[in-house]
Amino acid sequence: MIQDLKKKVQSLIGKETPVKILLALLVSTLFASTGFAQQIRISNQTWSAEVIRPSGQPVIPLFEGWFTNDDGTHSLCFGYLNLNTEQSLTVPTGEDNYLSDSRFKAMLPTHFDPLPPKYRRKFCVFTVTVPADFRRDETVEWHLTTAGDALSVPGHILPAYVLDEPVSNGRGDIAPLIKLNKGDAGVRGRIGIHNDMPIKGKVNTPLQLSAWIEHPEDEVWIGWAKHTGPGSVEFSEQEYQFPSSGDPTQVQATFSEPGRYIVRMQTIDDIASFEFICCHSNAYYTIDITN
Repeated sequence: MIQDLKKKVQSLIGKETPVKILLALLVSTLFASTGFAQQIRISNQTWSAEVIRPSGQPVIPLFEGWFTNDDGTHSLCFGYLNLNTEQSLTVPTGEDNYLSDSRFKAMLPTHFDPLPPKYRRKFCVFTVTVPADFRRDETVEWHLTTAGDALSVPGHILPAYVLDEPVSNGRGDIAPLIKLNKGDAGVRGRIGIHNDMPIKGKVNTPLQLSAWIEHPEDEVWIGWAKHTGPGSVEFSEQEYQFPSSGDPTQVQATFSEPGRYIVRMQTIDDIASFEFICCHSNAYYTIDITN
């Protein structure tokens, strides 16, 4: 079975096969066992569950699809799969973490959490906006080197990869509305909402982060993560279900080192909905930590 799968993957490589199709083959094959062993290089892997290890494995960059914005521009959505169940990785922007085209700016993640125990990967953690006249044969590649493997994935606007955003009429679903202040209009969707001014905090002193979330369902799923920053971040609660109206959701975040951080919050009606690639919203908190 494994050898047949390997041949299938090898036959796809060389065609314009997106990384996420290869990963679908990986994840759908015996996603059960993990073990302690030395790293298996990508070139030597047989694309089975054995590539999921506690540590020593790479992070796979993923292109998830694209959507058109109200102004006619397009946003390309990127996520990642950390093949480690216990090890988080940090990759600064630069030669090991960059976009292929410097014309386009993006808030690239530099911190990569381990494989989530309840869902398969991290979905659309950042977007790249391209102009309305971006051609179908153009690409923007995200390059990421981890555990000795230099990997990349092309983002594009091919019709087969268009995403529902922020509403899926077919599923009757909508992305949660996020407000960072109670009286704000709020934002839905994957491009996300950003705080206007950096939040100030101190090293090793819990800092409260808040958001008001509205959704037709009674509850939504909320997940917090470090996106970028020099030190570690500990959250009083990292993932949970929360009522979707009324009081704000609040967590305490504690930062180990001074510097500028970005904390990412994602929300969706439930984590199972991630599998349908719609509909979730992102929020990004810029935070300045001093001694």
